[in-house]
Amino acid sequence: MQKGIEPFKVFLFFLALFSILAFISVLFPDDGIRIGRNIHLHFPGIDELFSDDRPEYADISYLLDVYHDQELTDAGQLEAGDSAVDATVIVPVEDTTDGKLNIFDTMPADEDMIRGLVFPVQYPPGDDTGLNRFYDELASVDNGRGSLRIIHYGDSQIENNRISSSFRNRLQIRFGGSGTGMFPVISPVPHNASVQVIPRGNWSRFTPRERGPDNVGDNRFGLLLSWSSLNPDGDSGVDGSFTLRPTNLGYSRLRRMDELTVFFGYNSEPFTMELNSDTRTIDAELYFPADSLRIARWTLPESNSEFTVHIRGAGSPRIFSVSLDGHSGVAVDNVPMRGSSGLEFSATDPEIMGKMLDTLNVRLLLLQFGVNVVPHVVEDYSYYENSLYRQLEYFKRVDPDLNIIVVGVSDMSRRVPGGYYESYPNIELIRDAQRNAAFRAGFAFWDLYEAMGGNNSMPSWVQAEPPLAQTDYIHFTFRGSALVGDLLYNSVLAGYEMYLKERARP
Repeated sequence: MQKGIEPFKVFLFFLALFSILAFISVLFPDDGIRIGRNIHLHFPGIDELFSDDRPEYADISYLLDVYHDQELTDAGQLEAGDSAVDATVIVPVEDTTDGKLNIFDTMPADEDMIRGLVFPVQYPPGDDTGLNRFYDELASVDNGRGSLRIIHYGDSQIENNRISSSFRNRLQIRFGGSGTGMFPVISPVPHNASVQVIPRGNWSRFTPRERGPDNVGDNRFGLLLSWSSLNPDGDSGVDGSFTLRPTNLGYSRLRRMDELTVFFGYNSEPFTMELNSDTRTIDAELYFPADSLRIARWTLPESNSEFTVHIRGAGSPRIFSVSLDGHSGVAVDNVPMRGSSGLEFSATDPEIMGKMLDTLNVRLLLLQFGVNVVPHVVEDYSYYENSLYRQLEYFKRVDPDLNIIVVGVSDMSRRVPGGYYESYPNIELIRDAQRNAAFRAGFAFWDLYEAMGGNNSMPSWVQAEPPLAQTDYIHFTFRGSALVGDLLYNSVLAGYEMYLKERARP
């Protein structure tokens, strides 16, 4: 007969196991260990195991009720043949929710033009004309005259055309336009899924932060805050290219390639630039040395679906941007700046910035930053307000007619005792600093934190079904990004409709 396990030994085993786990919990970092962007390891502490202090999460039913799943074609979001890389874009329907402005309560509007909840764009006290110059130009486009451009700058929250994509598509449905807008030849982060950029050759990229191995001394970086160039291959000069190839993903308007524009210049050696399609050369031109910004623009044949820009010569120019746009309507550029707090713009030469803004007829900037400020918790964010204000003043000097919307920081959560997630305590302080900077400079502000649901809304977005935010409790999913893009569009268009109503008065 076998002897049974003694209770005292069982007790010692569990005591030893608990001691080991307690020791690990003491050594393990409180904020966990992050592996890559999507894996976050966390070991609960003793206080978490025995805590029942469950935070109260925001009620976002007003969003989930309004933005529910529908067939994409039913809402005009996508055309026949589109592929929803944004994972079933969430479509708004008419509804009224207490405490939120519904556009149908305030003005007549075509339901296909503007739908759903509106969180109004905010203006400096006593001045609600902060977007009128933009709305003037938009009205001209609305009447079939010309085109305009919007640039959406942001941190990693907008990478891969997130938020910009649905915002752009809604605008182009309403006002016309096509194409994915501006992008660099070389990018450290995904640009978009609709058009593939394939560089060939020995390319280098330069930014205000990363000036390259030669430590380029000037600050000519342009609208994308970066430029790319080819490195010489020995004594044979430079020889390289980049190919633009549409995919079958995303909105059809993004995949269309009607007009190709390349901003380049500041070359000390001659070179040729060719536009090729398949095995055919569409255009070729020799460029001599020049210390200036230049532009090449081509109308692309509809019969071709893939195009290559080939550069060869004694030296390379700086390539500041490449863009694919329609011949008219509205263009929207997505410019993600990973790790940025939105304070680098003044590091680029205002002359080249101004020339590109004017040539492209940029009428509105969206500045969406803040998530990289949040982890640095302090009691006073006046330093950030003043730094952001200086960037806004820089844009005013570059182009006094430019309108800007500062998009406030989104909600962001950290793990707390008990294993729960709750908002960082400084979110509203950062949001207020951004709004103060915008109002001081005379620009508009849109409160994304409020639109999400305010305090502790990020966990509600993560736990939504399907999820609207990723499990890092920082970034939106594609579905959530589409929702944010729609909310931003609704707010901008609500202001436009009010502008038209005021302009029509005797």
